[in-house]
Amino acid sequence: MEWLFEDLLLNFLFLLFFLLLIPIVLEQSTASKKSKKTIMLFTFLLTIISCLTFPILSEDGYIFDLRYVGTIIGGLYGGVPATIVIWVVTNLYRFLFGGTGAWLNLAFTTSHAILLLYILRYFRRSPKLTKLMIGTVIAFTSSLLVAIVISLSYLSFSLFNIAVYIFAQTIAVAIIIYITEIIYETALLRLRTEKMDLVSQLASSISHEVRNPLTVVRGFLQLLSQTDLPHKKKQEYLNIAIEEIDRANSIIGDYLTFAKPQAAETKLLDTKKELIRALDVITPLANMNSVSIEAKIHSFMIYGESQLFQQCILNITKNCIEAMPNGGTLTLQTKLDNNNVILCISDTGVGMTEEQKSRLGEPYFTTKGKKGTGLGMMTVFRIIESLDGTLSITSELNKGSIFCIRVPLVKQKAITKNEEEVAAVYES
Repeated sequence: MEWLFEDLLLNFLFLLFFLLLIPIVLEQSTASKKSKKTIMLFTFLLTIISCLTFPILSEDGYIFDLRYVGTIIGGLYGGVPATIVIWVVTNLYRFLFGGTGAWLNLAFTTSHAILLLYILRYFRRSPKLTKLMIGTVIAFTSSLLVAIVISLSYLSFSLFNIAVYIFAQTIAVAIIIYITEIIYETALLRLRTEKMDLVSQLASSISHEVRNPLTVVRGFLQLLSQTDLPHKKKQEYLNIAIEEIDRANSIIGDYLTFAKPQAAETKLLDTKKELIRALDVITPLANMNSVSIEAKIHSFMIYGESQLFQQCILNITKNCIEAMPNGGTLTLQTKLDNNNVILCISDTGVGMTEEQKSRLGEPYFTTKGKKGTGLGMMTVFRIIESLDGTLSITSELNKGSIFCIRVPLVKQKAITKNEEEVAAVYES
């Protein structure tokens, strides 16, 4: 009796480890769906092989095991391919041991496979309690038929052993289905929670990205309130404000089509033209924060998308301005280095620690506390990556930060008659 329950406990241990513990671990992993299915198939097979290898030895000398728990669970949750593979492997492995039991196993596994393939679609659509009932009925009926056949073939197989076998297999299937459904429900709940978090984060991201052009519009409207501005300057400010409103509308459109992204329209960009445009946009914000702008801008050609490149520059310069709450200097400079264009943006602000610098670009990490979302710098890294470029950051507390963007040069365009002149000063 003691050996019977020890062997039975070992079979239960195989079932719990392969059919419950591994699925729980897989639910926490970041593996692909295909990889998870493959791993689960191997766990079904290992369950069956382990039960066959370490069977339950009864006092009357009969050997049995809980292999059919693995075939039932594997068929119900593995689908059609898993059911077929399990049928093949189980029979091949059982025939290695020989004996008439191999042919009985072939008959039982075939009937299992046919039944499971027939009800598989209905099982997947059913709620938890229905699934539990289906699995329990299959396990009970299967174990009862097996017990009857064994009793007719081996008269020494006692009623006690029959009861133990039927009870063990039925309870094992019921427990595994119940816990598996709880695991799936927990995963689904977590997925829904993550989706709600994503909606919240997306809303925060939209707010962050749209705030840039709206801040520019506000700055120009403040400038337009001045009565001594010439008409030409007012018209220029109005045009920029309208363009920024269009930019905000475009950003919202980009987020609305985020789930169905389209290929970016890349083209040759003139760094001088793009940077001057970005500086025109950011200047009102700089003036509002008592920040002066110094720029030495060359006209180099790079390959990219104008709106994304300007968004990258605006995000960095805005962060630099906000890092100078008491005013300071924002500097932009371009140069060539080994057929690469290098754009350095620096400030004289509060700077960052090494830990803060190393975490820049992580989703939702920000140095601005509640005022920031961290999505601006994350966007910067993504845009620079799309340009086949790199971003290096140097920073020191209370001395400022330097952001250097390196992107491949496509074509250099002369900006002065003197080709040896190395800089063109932008008058802000």
